[in-house]
Amino acid sequence: MDMSPNSHIADHKPVSVWAFYNGIDALMEGEGLCYNTDYGTATAADRRRNNIVERPSASNNNAFAGVAARTYSAVTGGQFVELYAPGSRGVNVALLIDTVIDTGIVTCLAGPSGSHRGRFAFAGFPGRGSAIPRQTKTAALLRSVAGAASLATDGITLTVSSTTGFAVGDTVAILGGELESVTKAINPGKYTILSITSATVLVLSSSAVVATPDAAVTCSVVVYTGNPVCQCDLMEGPESGLVELVSFLNAGHAADATFTIMKGGVTYIGGGITIGTGNARAVLADGDWLGQKKGFYCQGTETTNDAEIELATAGIQQKVLDAIDTGAQGDPLALARASFDAAAERLYLEWQTAWVEIFHSGCVLATT
Repeated sequence: MDMSPNSHIADHKPVSVWAFYNGIDALMEGEGLCYNTDYGTATAADRRRNNIVERPSASNNNAFAGVAARTYSAVTGGQFVELYAPGSRGVNVALLIDTVIDTGIVTCLAGPSGSHRGRFAFAGFPGRGSAIPRQTKTAALLRSVAGAASLATDGITLTVSSTTGFAVGDTVAILGGELESVTKAINPGKYTILSITSATVLVLSSSAVVATPDAAVTCSVVVYTGNPVCQCDLMEGPESGLVELVSFLNAGHAADATFTIMKGGVTYIGGGITIGTGNARAVLADGDWLGQKKGFYCQGTETTNDAEIELATAGIQQKVLDAIDTGAQGDPLALARASFDAAAERLYLEWQTAWVEIFHSGCVLATT
């Protein structure tokens, strides 16, 4: 592939591909898409899996296709779109986070649901779906992703730390929030500011809850104007697995299939929740290939009880020193689950026929 510049030197170096976007909503320039790898009948070969793309999710987060080359209006039935694939240099990615030139990486958001999926929101693993910023950009008017914002029971009245700089028509991306039940839950996605009623309160143009909660619920939000983008280089290599932000029931719950943790990538755990009667638990399924990586990062404080990740199959902790020997490493401990209750607690794993701990900090690991 010849990527030599064939135009003015002040130009990007895209790797252009075309695919059919099967969503009916609008796409913004720089939003990421993934291949629909399970399209059709699983037992039948179907080349459409190479050419149909969709918004990122827990089922396609290991099949990143690229970012939208330009903005596309909503079209009933879907449409062909041009994407800039991994390996592209100097192309725009859509942001939910501020960037500093040549510093760190930003990674495409897979959800778990909502129209904001595809924007680059957190740092994940390097590889396909992550990008290196080549521009310093202030993208967010407000970024509050530790559960400090509060949504009233009407689903439209949102209290934040400050509405300074906001304007009617700006976008509020609600990444997730406190759940009272599967139905009495925040509906993540992009919402428009209808009005600003005080220095800390705004009103959304549509409800951001699935059903009316019993009380105000905490949530994580990013507020921005227009479509903030940043010049980036799209990384190549193995799939990063993307990133997601998940929230748990405030009453606590045992393992529940409703709370799906994506395999691969980094799961950010929403904070700011008082978890009532017991730990709130989600299950991590077995990995798909040797060397696949999985990360967890707690965004904020969980009070009373913990957010808990249980491994579907027992994993392995790092080897620890035996107290009775002279420094030789003892047998590794089993890893059954990890509990999180404070900001910046983290756990990183790698699949080696079992999830094997790479590193942890702050979270509590259990053997049974």
